Amino acid sequence: MRHRIVSGICALLLLLTVASVSVGVAAATDAGQYAEYTATGNETVPAIQSAEPTQAVADGPNGTAFVWEQIDSEQVSEYRIAVTVSSPQENLSVCARANGSLNCTSVGPNGTATLTTPGAAGLDDLSIALYNTSADTTLDRQSVSLQPIQRAGDIDDDGLNNSNEVVQETNLTDADTDDDGLTDGAEVHQHGTVPTAADTDEDGVGDRAEIQQGTDPRQGDTDGDGLSDERELSLGTNPTVADTDGDGLSDQREASGKTDPTDADTDDDGVADGRELEIGTNPVQADTDDDEVADGRELAIGTDPTVADTDGDGVTDGAELEAGTAPTKSDTDGDGLNDGKELAAGTSPTTVDTDGDGLSDGREISGLGTDPLAADSDGDFLTDQQEIVWGTNPNSVLTPAWVTSSLLGFLIGIGLTVVSIRRGWVTELSVAARLFIYRHLELDREIIAVNREIEATDRVAEADRPDVDADTAAEAFEQADRELTPDARLVKLMLQVENGRLHQTDIVEATDWSKAKVSRLLSRMVDDDEVVKIRLGRENLICLERAKPAAANSPHAGDIKPPTPGG
Repeated sequence: MRHRIVSGICALLLLLTVASVSVGVAAATDAGQYAEYTATGNETVPAIQSAEPTQAVADGPNGTAFVWEQIDSEQVSEYRIAVTVSSPQENLSVCARANGSLNCTSVGPNGTATLTTPGAAGLDDLSIALYNTSADTTLDRQSVSLQPIQRAGDIDDDGLNNSNEVVQETNLTDADTDDDGLTDGAEVHQHGTVPTAADTDEDGVGDRAEIQQGTDPRQGDTDGDGLSDERELSLGTNPTVADTDGDGLSDQREASGKTDPTDADTDDDGVADGRELEIGTNPVQADTDDDEVADGRELAIGTDPTVADTDGDGVTDGAELEAGTAPTKSDTDGDGLNDGKELAAGTSPTTVDTDGDGLSDGREISGLGTDPLAADSDGDFLTDQQEIVWGTNPNSVLTPAWVTSSLLGFLIGIGLTVVSIRRGWVTELSVAARLFIYRHLELDREIIAVNREIEATDRVAEADRPDVDADTAAEAFEQADRELTPDARLVKLMLQVENGRLHQTDIVEATDWSKAKVSRLLSRMVDDDEVVKIRLGRENLICLERAKPAAANSPHAGDIKPPTPGG
């Protein structure tokens, strides 16, 4: 045992002697190259400026440099160390000592040297020393730590092997290089994110947060709506949906405007923001046209939400709804007067005849100039309609005076004439004269007929109501029919004036009715036993029952002579 120790010591001394000789030879070879440094005794002492392993693949903990155990599948036997010396001079050498072994080389005139490690073991305690070979002194010493690693190994157990970590430039001893909550292996193999950047897409949201909320950590704007994911999160919109509220407008468009990207109907008017922009309404103003009707309601009822007065009648849509008129119909009641004019005039836009005088409001204002709010515009105790029927002026209070005097004069004259005819005072009145009398009698008849027609029409309208039974309706129609046919009464009046007898042709001439109408009327009156018709040659004699000639039933009735006028 002692022999082995002595032998080892001798071998080591021999090695050191050889190294000294080698250094000395090298120094002799470089003699003269360092003359400038030996000129004085005050030059700076040389020192190791740096000692770097040239085959290091990554930095390890505590200054350790990682190197591959194998290169091209072959085990590495030694590693190169590049040394730089400050204030170089002649007779300098650097030596690498590891695991009890030493490897030296001389320093070049430029202060650099490259040496290899003495083997590949014990490199975690590698020492680099600077020697002055001529003085046999150590000038400087520096430690270098190397750690050989396997390419397929995974030092930090992060799912990414050492070789990939070197390629990705991640930390071989830190499973989460960028501290974003995702292991380096997961970032590379699962998510495609950059393991050295906590926010791969630089959108302000960390990779792990994006994965948790469903956004793409590799894209700054996941849904492509023009807003970054970070901006969407601050707004409360969905960064994975371009139109969060589904109103037809992208989140970016809404965020750059005044609408709310999280509320489909920003102004709560019943119309989605996108739809409002399509039809031209204001999505941030519930009532675009300021007519006091919300845009949504206007669309529902058919009015124009961009026009305050849809039907152009001078009344806003809101005012029409409040008043009960139709905002889409300028003349709600169809009386010829638009709703605006009616409201201005004080008439009812929902009633054709506000004052109930039988004349429409439009006719009174536009045609007659009468007051649609007063049934008797001129206050003469005659309704406007009565005056129109009689041909008098409904705007003149003097109408009753001259009508009354004229009517009294006519009636007195007619009465005297009738009395004269009946008493035989006038026996040769012409047909024209008698026609004049009948027509004035007919004037009274027409006035009465008009009034009764109005009453009958009201009864018929009443009968048309759903709550009136069939019998009542039939009775109303029958009564109206009777009261609307006063022609028979006129014929009977004419017969009474003519002593109960008249030729059918005289009736035609006196009334100006057609022959057919007179024939039909007389036939109905004969059927109703109101008159008697007697054939006289080519003519018919019409008689009241009391005035029927005695010979009317004899075989010679055709020889009966026509009565003379007035007798």
